[in-house]
Amino acid sequence: MEIGTRERIIEHAAGQFLSNGIRNITMDELAEQLGMSKRTIYELFKDKKELVMECMKYFEKEKAKFNQEILRSSENSFDALLNLFNANRDILLKTSRSFYDDIKKYFPEVSQYRECQKKNLKNLFNDIFQEAKEEGFVLESLDPAILSELFTEELFSFFDEKQLLQEKFRFKEFYETMYLTFFRGIATDKGRAVINNHTDNN
Repeated sequence: MEIGTRERIIEHAAGQFLSNGIRNITMDELAEQLGMSKRTIYELFKDKKELVMECMKYFEKEKAKFNQEILRSSENSFDALLNLFNANRDILLKTSRSFYDDIKKYFPEVSQYRECQKKNLKNLFNDIFQEAKEEGFVLESLDPAILSELFTEELFSFFDEKQLLQEKFRFKEFYETMYLTFFRGIATDKGRAVINNHTDNN
């Protein structure tokens, strides 16, 4: 099915913002890249702020679908957690240093929306950690709600502090060290076997 003009603008702008940062892409550039007039874009979006918000909603919708696909294709709950970890690592590596910095500095409404979406992610991770605990991958003494809180907050901090981290470390290695330490610390022997398998194959 052919997508409409509004959806095409959102998809294209989302990709450009993610790769280059929001402030680095102008509405004129988007219009030229899309082969349409800037007037057409402004007929569909009041201003750049509205377009950025719609792009963030698009990101969240696509992320939710992607997360569900990972859950369906994973062998078990702990495998799903590690697959989600790998997927977020890959997204981070493709994201411009300035993307989330631009959101925090110049688009407070979008930043607030993103904070609301964090709650949904915490609920998702809470369910997965609970299942992983019941299946014997996570230590019995640990509270899934606390694990979810820690995991989600750390994940968002990586997105927000990517630029700072890259000035000091190779980002991929820092991210993987942080999370593999986290997973090994919460895992039973059964869980560590899954981690070792992932480490060997990734």
